[in-house]
Amino acid sequence: MKSTESKETEMQARQLPNGWMPDFIDIAFDSLPGIFYLFDRSGRFRYWNRNLETVTGYSEQELGRMNALDLFDPALHGRFRSAMQQVFETGRASLEAPILTRFGTTRPYSYYGRLVDLDGEPFVAGMGLDVSRLKEAQEAEAARTQQLRHLAAHVPGVIYQLRLDPEHGRLSMPYASAKIYEVFGVHHEDVDDDASGLFERIFAEDHDRIMRAVELSARELSTFRQQFRLCPPGGLAEHAEWVEVESTPERLADGATLWHGFARLVTERRRMEDELTRLAYHDSLTGMPNRTMLQIALEERIADATVIGNGLAVMHLDLDNFKDINDVWGHTTGDRLLFHLAERLQRRVGDQGQIGRIGGDEFLVLVEGPDPARQAESLANDLCEALATPLELDRRVVRVTGSIGISLFPDDGENTEDLLRHADAALYRAKADGPGSWARYTPQLTAAAMARRYMETELRSAIERDQLKVALQPIVSLNGQRVIGFEALARWYHPEDGWIDPEDFIALAETRGLVTPLGEQVYRKAMKHVAGMKGMQLSLNVAPAQLRSSDFCDRLVTLAGECGMPSERLEVEITERVLMEEAHGALDQINRLRSVGIGIAIDDFGTGYSSLSYLRKLPIQRLKIDQSFVRNVGEVRENAAIVKAILTLARELGFTTTAEGIQTAAESEFLRDAGCDFAQGWLFGRGQVIGD
Repeated sequence: MKSTESKETEMQARQLPNGWMPDFIDIAFDSLPGIFYLFDRSGRFRYWNRNLETVTGYSEQELGRMNALDLFDPALHGRFRSAMQQVFETGRASLEAPILTRFGTTRPYSYYGRLVDLDGEPFVAGMGLDVSRLKEAQEAEAARTQQLRHLAAHVPGVIYQLRLDPEHGRLSMPYASAKIYEVFGVHHEDVDDDASGLFERIFAEDHDRIMRAVELSARELSTFRQQFRLCPPGGLAEHAEWVEVESTPERLADGATLWHGFARLVTERRRMEDELTRLAYHDSLTGMPNRTMLQIALEERIADATVIGNGLAVMHLDLDNFKDINDVWGHTTGDRLLFHLAERLQRRVGDQGQIGRIGGDEFLVLVEGPDPARQAESLANDLCEALATPLELDRRVVRVTGSIGISLFPDDGENTEDLLRHADAALYRAKADGPGSWARYTPQLTAAAMARRYMETELRSAIERDQLKVALQPIVSLNGQRVIGFEALARWYHPEDGWIDPEDFIALAETRGLVTPLGEQVYRKAMKHVAGMKGMQLSLNVAPAQLRSSDFCDRLVTLAGECGMPSERLEVEITERVLMEEAHGALDQINRLRSVGIGIAIDDFGTGYSSLSYLRKLPIQRLKIDQSFVRNVGEVRENAAIVKAILTLARELGFTTTAEGIQTAAESEFLRDAGCDFAQGWLFGRGQVIGD
């Protein structure tokens, strides 16, 4: 036992309970992990273990002459006296304070003392534990917590925890990072104990869906991944913001469910997606359903008619000689005329059917009912009459006629392709009968088929004899107005029929299995011509049928090698239709093309429908803006909005952009100022025709 040499200390030792063995007590207390002390009411030490000597640096004799206050900084004496008073009043007390050594240094300690009675005399007995490591750990944890809070505050969204009480079904939010108000429109203190206020702000049409998703996630511990609208406090429904939430739940020991999640605002992204979807399904000029939407509607109506037993009519309407109006008055006037005619046709169709613009001056009408033949014929007369009514435009009186071809389900076809093809065949018949006519499809309509067969035969011959030519249309950098490359365009001059419209023979080549040899012939001639032009890029159009060939990439690379054209100077242009119709095969070929350094561009972007997921997944470098949006882009508000949306999308995804069909300096300047990278069109040259 360690004690002073004073009489008081000796009395203390003699006053320990009978039967205690001093040596055993010393050993026991010295083995404790901290310091042990015993002092009287005045604070004088009466007993201690060796750890106190080791920690403080004081000897046994020195401690015997010391008061407990001597081991504390004077500034802490008040706290010590309060703790000591508490012991004598309540029987116990604790204190956390640094211990002062003889060397003037301190270490953080946590003390616990209780009142003991030894032979009728009160003492304070207690222990002290070194909490320096605990303090270091707490400080490190606090630093980590602060760092995480700092990081969370800079995340573009809110990190949160959501708790579901199993007993009362109450939702609360124990934790939320700094941007909770920015995303959810609530302060954390308003939802930390009860989050019902947040859920009450969910848009009414989304509320039930979200609550069902919460219940499912809690029951199955499945990931909660949803998008929903939140109405601002006191705001209207149209002011709702879209929020995207993803969280992972866990089951706590008390049965509660705790989600760890992340939420962010996606309003602008949703608006862009909605706009692109609208562009995908609606014609930009007239606002009518476009070809894609009408084909989907036709497939659905065929399925319904098959079940219900109704008939269905497909009406293909084409304006007569509309190209002459564009040539004489320009495309701007032609587009305005189309807009007014579309409104007139829409009014006349009314609820009798569904009408849409499928391209250029062509429209499609779907009519469903018990007697579709009679309904379609009556409507055809109405539409031809509506078109023939003069229309005043720019103080000009314009008279337009239209021809209509009609095919019937199931008489003339039982699928979309057959019905559209036969309506087109009937349209040829109507055209032959004269402007403003309509015709029903009959199996005897062979004239158009014969013409197509003739063109197919001649095209096969031209390919076999290597008679196709190539036009190299320059691609110009809008910043600097310099030519950076060319697009290879197929051209065909028939010895008897003259120049054949590319749209006619290329479409025929695709449907007749000729597009692969035609494409390779064009590629070879273009590569040979451009290979020697230092630094010049070459863009090649690729049809869906070509991408179906598993060796397309290998053959293209081989051909480039034979022509001395580096692969990295090549770019292939694919349409949005490729992404939707040839998704799996196209993805493989596109990835292979990119792996050998060949660039990938989406041609005529915005005229079809491409899933945004493909734009993210595919190794695309460029979007080519269709010329229909470029036309008078600085004057037509809708075109300008669409072009800007596409340019914004391209920048966000890291793509470059090329505008097609630029004809005026005004169009070029608008696109340059809007951030478009490259351009093509008659303003920069119609393209040099090469033969070999």
